[in-house]
Amino acid sequence: MIFKLLGIVCLSCLPFIFSLRGEFVFDDSEAILKNKDISSESWFDCFYNDFWGTNIQSNLSHKSYRPLTILSFRLQYFLNDRKLSPIQFKIGNLVCHVICCILIWHTFESIIKTVGKHGKKKYSNIAYLASAIFAVHPVHVEAVCGIVGRADIIAAMTFFLSFIAYNKAITSDKVIYLVAAVLLATVSMLFKENGVTVLGFCLCYEIITTLLRKDLTNPKKYFKYKYFHSILRIVITATSIIVILYGRWIVMGSTTPNFKPTDNPTAFSENIYNKMGTYNYIYFLNWLLFIWPQWLCYDWSMGCIPIIKSTLDYRLIFLLIAVGLIIVPFLPAANILYPVGFVIAERILYIPSAGYCLMLSLGINKITARGETMKKMVYILFPLLIVIYLLRCWQRSFDWQNEYQLFISGLSVCPLNAKIHYNIAKVADAANQTDWAIAEYKESLRLYPEYYQASNNLANLLKNQKHFTEAEEYLRAAIKNKQDFSTAWMNLGIVLANTNRFTESEDAYKNALKYRKHYPDCYYNLGNLYLSMNRKENAVESWMQAIYLHSKHALAWINLLALLDNTGNLEKAKALIPKAVAELPESAPVNFAIANIYGKMERYTEAEQYFLKAIKIFGDRVQAIHYTNLGVLYHRWKQYNSAEEMYNKALTLNPMFTSAHKNLQSLQKLKHKYQ
Repeated sequence: MIFKLLGIVCLSCLPFIFSLRGEFVFDDSEAILKNKDISSESWFDCFYNDFWGTNIQSNLSHKSYRPLTILSFRLQYFLNDRKLSPIQFKIGNLVCHVICCILIWHTFESIIKTVGKHGKKKYSNIAYLASAIFAVHPVHVEAVCGIVGRADIIAAMTFFLSFIAYNKAITSDKVIYLVAAVLLATVSMLFKENGVTVLGFCLCYEIITTLLRKDLTNPKKYFKYKYFHSILRIVITATSIIVILYGRWIVMGSTTPNFKPTDNPTAFSENIYNKMGTYNYIYFLNWLLFIWPQWLCYDWSMGCIPIIKSTLDYRLIFLLIAVGLIIVPFLPAANILYPVGFVIAERILYIPSAGYCLMLSLGINKITARGETMKKMVYILFPLLIVIYLLRCWQRSFDWQNEYQLFISGLSVCPLNAKIHYNIAKVADAANQTDWAIAEYKESLRLYPEYYQASNNLANLLKNQKHFTEAEEYLRAAIKNKQDFSTAWMNLGIVLANTNRFTESEDAYKNALKYRKHYPDCYYNLGNLYLSMNRKENAVESWMQAIYLHSKHALAWINLLALLDNTGNLEKAKALIPKAVAELPESAPVNFAIANIYGKMERYTEAEQYFLKAIKIFGDRVQAIHYTNLGVLYHRWKQYNSAEEMYNKALTLNPMFTSAHKNLQSLQKLKHKYQ
């Protein structure tokens, strides 16, 4: 037993252990890095918000209610000294996967024991073989390597714990185990929505085992005792499903999530034939990923799977699947109950894949019973299958180490997916490969011209290259496709300001604020516009509003302090300094601006303190202006040697810095005069 356990642990770890040193990728950014529920002081906010940190009852919510998964992320965050370390989270996922593999082994053994107890042949190795296949199946890579996949893994853990409890309720006829099964199913749903489907599977299992337990020698006694308990469990389980789903509906605000056609084009098809034909093809592709997981992709949306529009479409050849453990957990992702926000998601197959692994091991067991020759063949082919799956799993896990590798890998599987080209463009932009990024954004728009996010991002790149006319065209296209796209309105305001169309720019900023009232970046840029228009009071008001909405908005603080300094409003600037220091104590530009203010107020000691702190924080990024201003401070303070030293440091960094030259010459004349 101990060696079998170690075998499962080794198989489940081996494909992933060498790729743990990766980054947060894809959905990890929104669910973890940008999710305030992970790092806030409150441990209860996650019960009011969805998986991405949006209020669950909001119309903008994804309606993915997974508070217990968020709590697991929070726990790791606080245990890791409030640091978001990807390797820590990946290790957490791997540990959960190992535990899940062991639970699946125990689950299959309990099924075989229950079935075998009632006249069926006992299959000694089926449970272990199925668990071994599950441990290395490549379709699990997304769930294990993508940190957000933890929702699927822990939901699976509680799914199988719930089933084990239910199976115990069947074999012992004790209500306590049934109550435990229902509670664990509820917990599983709070990790991920499909966890509650365990109760549906339990109902299927109840019916099957009831038929297997039928006692034909004494049917009256059987009905009075066994049927009574079986019917009671069915009634309680079915009622629990209704109550749990109703509670889930209330939590969602009694509304379904609003997805876009780009997320799941088939769900928005108006032709019922096209919709049903494509859905069945998608089911077939999910089944194909079980059998031969060669084509794995992190995102299957948009044009990845074109809608079937003809009876002659070759993709209509698909398999009908009718096994409970494969179908029932898959129902929430099947677009039957309601449309979902994806086409295929490999992590959704984490629980259903257990059914495939059990089917495969049953088939292997049947083959080995056909004689020694077939048994020898299985002894050769089964380890080969494990090795193939393990190597594919190992290879795929490295794709999930960083976004560049992940997005590039998706291109070979779904070249018609506009979102994949969009994501590659973002990665290229982050790597300062601007030409490549522009090409990928344009390809994304070729595949999906209404892709307003791609239009906006492409316009930003063109704006940075000062191609303002072309940038304006793409921004207006983005706004045409989404009128309330506040980011595009703000960026249009920036482009118009750069072409000196100040009135139009102001209108664009106000439109952005109409659609998004709490928008600190827009207020910051509006302040910049007012400064260009010499409306300094309006500029101050806008920057103050930006800081009010986002107290750590460094650029707004810098511009505000600089303007107050330049306009002689030193007392007002002085009043703001304590708050600026409290919010941004390690911001070099803020410390530099404060130093300049104190210098003009002739508070030389405080000014020197902030100048030195700013220069220290700047480090390798320090510029001639920083040493020059400190030199001016010493110059006024009559610390001439220190002033000369600072001017020389400035000229070392930039020999052509005019201000340092003039001040140094003035200082040398002054020193010569005194000598």
